[in-house]
Amino acid sequence: MKVSLSRNLTPKLLAVLVALIVWVFVMNEQNPSTEGSFQVNLTRQNLAENVMVAEAPETVRIKVRGLRNAVGGASSKDFKAVVDFKELAAGQYSLPVSVALPGGLELVEVVPDKVPVKLEAVRTRQFAVEASLTGPLTGEMVLGKTTVQPVMVSIAGPRSLVDNIDKVIAPIAIREGTPEFSTESRLLLLGADGKELKGLQAEPAKVTVTGMLQPGNVTRLVEVKTVLTGNLPEGTLLRKVFTEPAKVELKGPKELLDKMEAVFTEPVSLNGITKDTTKEVLLQLKDGITVARKTVMIRITVGQGR
Repeated sequence: MKVSLSRNLTPKLLAVLVALIVWVFVMNEQNPSTEGSFQVNLTRQNLAENVMVAEAPETVRIKVRGLRNAVGGASSKDFKAVVDFKELAAGQYSLPVSVALPGGLELVEVVPDKVPVKLEAVRTRQFAVEASLTGPLTGEMVLGKTTVQPVMVSIAGPRSLVDNIDKVIAPIAIREGTPEFSTESRLLLLGADGKELKGLQAEPAKVTVTGMLQPGNVTRLVEVKTVLTGNLPEGTLLRKVFTEPAKVELKGPKELLDKMEAVFTEPVSLNGITKDTTKEVLLQLKDGITVARKTVMIRITVGQGR
């Protein structure tokens, strides 16, 4: 027995259409269209070997539209923003940004849609590497004899940056005061103002520093003690001795300053003093110890008595 497929076709089509309308309505209610913004890293492409980017923004902000679950499930890594440098020589440009989106999303805007870019000719120079102690031991210890391997490195980058390099430093961060060390250090490029220069390439990027640590100089605030010799004349009494300043800041090897609770003056003779007296007196300093001012003022007050 044959059944006609066309039998009751109109009601069936209407039922399917109603179901579809209901489904679309439900989906729009539960997963409506929405917009979202993302900060996306700029990718550089087709940059010639003889030029480098001296100035350019690192990111752009994009706005996209799509279903809520698609927008909410996206992240910045899902998008690609590209600047094309094809056939561009050194100079300043305003270049368009192209954006690639995952399926189901529509691009609304890119901010900015064109980015200012400065290209400079690549410059390469050789620099000697200096080792520098950093970290908690700085001051307490200093670098003794050191060797850097390799001692010369090649720095490449935009001409304006390379020409501004003042020093190439290999920072040595050692936490324990062991006499000998050998460590790998990533290079730090400093300009004439002492600030780090970025956007440059070092070859090699790391060097090996081998050397010795030696005790360094530290500072310490200590009391000044006056050394008195001799005797006041008969009938004269010692009232008080003032020292100005009462404390001084010494600088020198840590192992020496750790043993010093005070610094003494050169001997001051009391012989012949019958009235209040002020004297400038040298400090007794050990070898290797320094102070901003090597003298202090001693004020001796006396009185009369039996």
